[in-house]
Amino acid sequence: MPSSPPPPTQMLENFADCRMAKVTIPLLREESLHLDGVIKTFTDSSLEIQFPAQTLPVADLANDGRWRITFDKGLSFLTVWARLAVLLNPNRVQLDIIGSESNHYARRDHRVDTEVYLRFWQAGDGRQELPSHRTRVNLSGCGISFNTETALAANSLVELELFLPGGTLEKVRCVGRVIRGSSQQEHCSVTALELVNLCQDDIEKIINFCMTEQFRDMQQKARMLASSMGPGNS
Repeated sequence: MPSSPPPPTQMLENFADCRMAKVTIPLLREESLHLDGVIKTFTDSSLEIQFPAQTLPVADLANDGRWRITFDKGLSFLTVWARLAVLLNPNRVQLDIIGSESNHYARRDHRVDTEVYLRFWQAGDGRQELPSHRTRVNLSGCGISFNTETALAANSLVELELFLPGGTLEKVRCVGRVIRGSSQQEHCSVTALELVNLCQDDIEKIINFCMTEQFRDMQQKARMLASSMGPGNS
């Protein structure tokens, strides 16, 4: 990851009222942990985060590792990189900010972690009889990634059929180009595909689904924030 200069104060001020963030926590052995955190204090040089839903694995924290904290505000987001300054308790840390980056979502680029019904097969092999399975994915109007035990070579084409849960079960049939593949030696790995032949109607189906999922995630965060503001959590 490229290093970033210290973040401008004005950039942080635009997100000063954000109280929920997604946090990627560096662990030993180059592993990481992903948690939702509640921001308690936020300045141009440091921030304090509480994790109300889970205790941190204190013994496994990489003390010199780089933390990644992401804030959403409308269609804009701020990513902050930081290092651990003080472990206040197993649910609360103080971090020193070492860099940041602010971006604006393009509608088609907007990504969510969610579950869909998915089936896929190597393009041209005719295995359309495979059943769909409820699968955890990272999805946008541009691409999709998910765990698979099937060997998929980089740059190969894969046919996909997605069923998007909601008020109605929207169906999207498309082709993906593998941009990060998996091998026979890997028991289970993340495979990433670029969606290459989506019609505009199917793009809109995916975008609307992603926006709905984000709204549900915001509601869940609001409930978590309200719970964290209760007695003894200030």
